[in-house]
Amino acid sequence: MRILLIFLVTIQMIVADFKKVVAIDWTAAEILGSLGYEIAAIGDKRNYKIWVKEPELSENVVDLGLRMQPNLESLIKIKPDITIIPSFFKFHQNTLSQYSNVAVIDAYKDGNLYENLINATKEIAQLIGREKEAANLISRNEEIFKILKDKVKFFTSAPIAVVQFIDSKRLRIYGKNSIYGISLEKLGLINAIKDEFATNLWGIATIPLTALFHLPNNTRIVIIKPNPINIEHELKFNSIYRELKLFENRIELDPVWSAGAIASMQKFAYRLVFELKSQLK
Repeated sequence: MRILLIFLVTIQMIVADFKKVVAIDWTAAEILGSLGYEIAAIGDKRNYKIWVKEPELSENVVDLGLRMQPNLESLIKIKPDITIIPSFFKFHQNTLSQYSNVAVIDAYKDGNLYENLINATKEIAQLIGREKEAANLISRNEEIFKILKDKVKFFTSAPIAVVQFIDSKRLRIYGKNSIYGISLEKLGLINAIKDEFATNLWGIATIPLTALFHLPNNTRIVIIKPNPINIEHELKFNSIYRELKLFENRIELDPVWSAGAIASMQKFAYRLVFELKSQLK
């Protein structure tokens, strides 16, 4: 009986590993990659490689084109077992369900983002039989943030504003319920964003440059690249920038996907901790 049970479990694992899974959205693709699962196809593979990068996609992963309008011909050829979409792509569901089982899984929705990310990770893991890997991923993430938190304990007094410039007059600022915001919280750092900034589903508010004057005077600004403006030039010729003292000790970080999952959290945290520690030298 024991041998039979082992055989059945092994067969179930093999079947799960051979499921062809398509991730239209990058968040699901990142989660699947973090679980060590190679997806069959993804929406907008080219830009995933630019913005998300990790987990890396193999050359075998098919590019379905635009995430908002995936190539159905390519999807039909793949014959996926499961296609994962978020609810804001749900208008695809009726069409996609003709060619594949469709799972609607949301990480970005109302509620606590970190809890939503954990639940989405568990849901996706259950679809592919990787519950153990998901538990390890979540547990390891907690350990990583405990270690990193200890490394930045000298920076807990000054709030941090994480921003990305749109142009010289407008920028995005990331709230407490964003991928950057929950990373700051788990590092024991203060998010400088004020409640007056109304954020969207991804924890982002678009604000004028002058809104930065409402942040605490000791705010440290973290700028997410790519940065379309030359800060040094603005500081030299733009009086508003010169008045904003927070640019004096600014940090600029390479892009981290702002709608990511656990892997993106860790990437952002590692880069931020490295730059903060560099300023101690």
